[in-house]
Amino acid sequence: MRNPGWAGAALIAVALAVTACGTGSGSSAGGAYGYGNQTTQAPATSASPSSIMTAALKTETTPAGMILANSHGLTLYYYSAHKPHSGTSACTGGCATAWPPLAAPVKAPAGVRLPGRLGVITRPNGVKQVTLNGYPLYFYTGDKAPGQAKGNGVGGSWHVIKIKAD
Repeated sequence: MRNPGWAGAALIAVALAVTACGTGSGSSAGGAYGYGNQTTQAPATSASPSSIMTAALKTETTPAGMILANSHGLTLYYYSAHKPHSGTSACTGGCATAWPPLAAPVKAPAGVRLPGRLGVITRPNGVKQVTLNGYPLYFYTGDKAPGQAKGNGVGGSWHVIKIKAD
């Protein structure tokens, strides 16, 4: 017989993730759960320019359609409550634990037309975070494998980046 307790724990975890994504301040936890292993944990000033690797973004097919993902196939998201081109992230503290930022540098996927320009902002802890159309990009810790998009629509504010076929 299955233990129904895991479902309750999962609902609590999602509820905490959604409520943690307010505009409160706090420190960013960054690469929790192994997301954004490139340079997410360390401030940009701790690594020499030659030791930072540029990861190539790619596309993945998900139930939400063709979306933008990191080099390991993990889905990338934007938070619609952000003010685009503000140069800041509203997702810090507990929010950044549930939604780790995509650390720079990255390069656009070959042969793919992105729905906007890539850019970079600097988070309060010094980490350079990738943006698309001025929106900071994130992972979702609920996604455990390539092609998952469990964070799409969470709280009505988190969305995948859809890629249209040419």
